[in-house]
Amino acid sequence: MKNAIIPVVLAGGIGSRLWPLSRQAMPKQFLPLLGDESLLQSTLKRCEDECFSDAILVCNEQHRFIASSQCQQINVQPQALLLEPEGKNTAPAIALAAQYVLQQGLDTPLLVMPADHHIDNFELLIAQLPDAITLAQQGKLITFAIEPNTAHCGYGYIRRGAKIAASNCYDVDEFKEKPSLLMAQQYLASGRYSWNSGMFLFTPRAYLAELARFAPKIANCIAQAANFTGDLGFTRADNNVLKSCPSNSIDYAILERSANVAVLPLALHWNDVGGFNSLWQSTDKDEQGNNLSADTVLLNSEKNLFNSESGHTIAALGVRDLAIIHTHDATLVADKNQLEQLPELLKLLAVKHGDKLLHHQAMYRPWGSYQVLVEGIGFKVKKIIVNSNGKLSTQRHQHRAEHWVVVSGVADISIAGHIQTLTADQSCYIAPGQIHSLANTHSEPLILIEVQTGSILDEADIERFDDQYGRS
Repeated sequence: MKNAIIPVVLAGGIGSRLWPLSRQAMPKQFLPLLGDESLLQSTLKRCEDECFSDAILVCNEQHRFIASSQCQQINVQPQALLLEPEGKNTAPAIALAAQYVLQQGLDTPLLVMPADHHIDNFELLIAQLPDAITLAQQGKLITFAIEPNTAHCGYGYIRRGAKIAASNCYDVDEFKEKPSLLMAQQYLASGRYSWNSGMFLFTPRAYLAELARFAPKIANCIAQAANFTGDLGFTRADNNVLKSCPSNSIDYAILERSANVAVLPLALHWNDVGGFNSLWQSTDKDEQGNNLSADTVLLNSEKNLFNSESGHTIAALGVRDLAIIHTHDATLVADKNQLEQLPELLKLLAVKHGDKLLHHQAMYRPWGSYQVLVEGIGFKVKKIIVNSNGKLSTQRHQHRAEHWVVVSGVADISIAGHIQTLTADQSCYIAPGQIHSLANTHSEPLILIEVQTGSILDEADIERFDDQYGRS
């Protein structure tokens, strides 16, 4: 079964129920919520078994450099990093991957997985793939379901029908929306219902045929958009066509309407990390039920979730069932039993502090990333990381001066035509109006501190003259 399956990893979500950790500029799939690796990285590493060929990663255009950087960090090279100009839900995203595979002259089964789920016994799914592949090659669409261990109200359910001969799969009787607690308890007691995991297996042709049957507008739009081009390691379709594509999930567009769907229930240790209660359930805990964290000091407190950025300590006294989430610019304090109302709180936040929903501390660029450490009237301090072979554009600023101090690595710098090389503890000054550039031509990352001073300190005060990444 070597290279018998192409993984398709969908990384287009926003994860707003994990605010303030997850923001539009840095969604949850790129965060290390349950270990040292991000959820995306953990998902890609699950695809290292020999049954898989190189993965296809589908993500939003604005997250392309984050996704590329995280792939490089774990030495994973997707066969394609497909970009969407804006999220259109799962049905178009999967169709884009299916069209790409067909254009490579293949009809290899696709294993579709969200990038933001946590699974710690994925080998169980791999062991059951032969049955699913057999049915997929017969034109079936296979959905993997999770055998429930609780009456969970936050997941959709699938009711199993008759067992399919010579396999561990079943016909699908019905898809069910998220139920009430009483209904979920009845589902659990019946033994016929499983949680809908959002993972699927099918051939590209079978999927596109069902899409054309049940959602022809999406199918036609993706077919027209599938004129793929590449640049900087990314693969793009026709963005103008994609922007007009209807938005819909694979469940609503196809699975709930097609009679050609089979379900394979699995006893996976699975969590969709859909919110802070889900996150708390998957964390290691102390004897009082608090998640373990090196940055917390607790007394008479139990069943709490604490999360803070490195260097910030949370001290809690006499609290129970709270989620306390601290980031560089926002702190959430919530009763864990009321976290379902977080979207309503974020609507209020959007009125007063809408930028807090968008931006994250680290900003990713094709050359690396930067992080604003502190800012005030007339000054801003950044930590800049330039990847190996990364180069900032040749540019100038009319309203600010910059001081660069190298922390580690080697900086190749040009200021007003004067070329210099700086190493750790060395610095330079760039006056307003001076044309300058910064590059890292060495194998190790370059880390420096930038101190900006002036009347205008935003990114609009950049006049580019040359850029190897094609930015204007």
